[in-house]
Amino acid sequence: MFQNLQFRRQFLLTKKPIDQIDGWNCVKIDQYYLYVHPDLEINGIHNSEKTIILAGELYDSEQPEKLNADILKDILASAHNFESFVKSTRKYAGTFAFLFKDGWDFVILNDARALREIYYCTEENQVVCGSQPNIIARFSNPKVKASSDPLLIDFYRNHLQDSRWIGDETYFEGIKHLLPNHYLDINKRQAIRFWPRGAINRMSLDEAVSRGSLFLRGIMKAIVNRHPSMMAITGGIDSRTLLAVSRGIQDKIYLFVNNVGLGYKHPDIYLPERICKSIDVPFHVHEIPKDVNNDFRKMFLENTFLASEHYLPPIYHVFYKKHSEKRCILGVSEIARSFYGKEPWKLDGYRMAYLQDYQKCRYVIEQCELILADILPVAREAGLNVLDLYYWEQRLGNWGAVRNSESLIAIEKVDPFNSHQLNEVFLGVVDSEKRKKILFREIIRNMWPELLKWPINPPNNMHGKITQFLTKMGVFGHGRLTELRYQIRYHKFLREVRSNDCQKTM
Repeated sequence: MFQNLQFRRQFLLTKKPIDQIDGWNCVKIDQYYLYVHPDLEINGIHNSEKTIILAGELYDSEQPEKLNADILKDILASAHNFESFVKSTRKYAGTFAFLFKDGWDFVILNDARALREIYYCTEENQVVCGSQPNIIARFSNPKVKASSDPLLIDFYRNHLQDSRWIGDETYFEGIKHLLPNHYLDINKRQAIRFWPRGAINRMSLDEAVSRGSLFLRGIMKAIVNRHPSMMAITGGIDSRTLLAVSRGIQDKIYLFVNNVGLGYKHPDIYLPERICKSIDVPFHVHEIPKDVNNDFRKMFLENTFLASEHYLPPIYHVFYKKHSEKRCILGVSEIARSFYGKEPWKLDGYRMAYLQDYQKCRYVIEQCELILADILPVAREAGLNVLDLYYWEQRLGNWGAVRNSESLIAIEKVDPFNSHQLNEVFLGVVDSEKRKKILFREIIRNMWPELLKWPINPPNNMHGKITQFLTKMGVFGHGRLTELRYQIRYHKFLREVRSNDCQKTM
């Protein structure tokens, strides 16, 4: 019944033709074959020296009227080699994967947050890479199997929460995940970091507000010019910011919220209702039935390896059944807002695992030690908070990417914040407290100040009010009590490690 939805909007790059992929578009690149599901847009361009193929969509903030094919022409004209190609892609937002080939390089890379996911085989195989590890496993030859690492399997079976994987390994032996800020060298089967390179340019808050406002407004125009669009509006800062930069085109966007057990007294419902009424724009509250067609559920879980049934009802009832022709605009600005707080004076793998609530998982702690060794010198050179880069590449690169991928069975999502250039602008504001508390409010003030008449993320009950007060006082959040709780657990962990070491030497 839903066979046309199998691996919808996914792709596969192989070294041999695969007859079992029926009805997919196929592009031959020398001895390689790129298979693309018919609902995933693909564009290509080449000259005597270079070939560039785009799977997905990208948007130009400076020239919102341009389509994918137009932007590809601009990129080809400025891409004298692979390095200049990478630089030329930084200015765009979107959800995409690029194949680039010239006489020296053959690589694949994706958007800033790696939302158009790429997984790849580390060993020789007829499959090079694809959108999901399970589609690779299905068509692999020789066949890949489940990992034999007992620590990884223990993590997968006993610790994994809400699809929050850590690291670039997967459940499958010899299949890895291409994380944000890396490209895959196809010939070497090796992931290589391409961002950041060198120090991030510093700028004032006012300059970041001005540049960020113009960029986001241009991207919103580009999306709306090209597609029927819908955007979730809540009581939060991200959707308020995107609504502000949409001033003048807000009537072209279907504004909504999914009422998934919230209730009409929840600020994520009553606040956007009042805001939209004040600006004379329709607002839609979607009631979500819990029942889902079993065949659709089966296809949904098979399409994305770490898909969660928790998010299935709105995907089925809202996005698939009613709005599949639209682009769903969802924004995540947390890279700029120091989600994990200031970098502590002592940072190790345990604290990084603790931040994702995996302090009891040995696999994650060991992975975090490896991650820290990789990103610490990079962050130092760029002048970044290590935890900002960790959040970008691990939390958003894993959990965030899965949330996007599982929705592809029903709808394409696009994040206007998903751009290297824009995140460089925001991260260029050195003061993380200003970025967290002021930057996006100032963008709203700059673009549509009346939207600040309503509070942002007000507490929903008395417990929330108390927590908010204590957070402002520095007790909760990243305050003193939180740090005390961490130190107690950390020293308990150290005692357990010492005890285990003593038992091993006896």
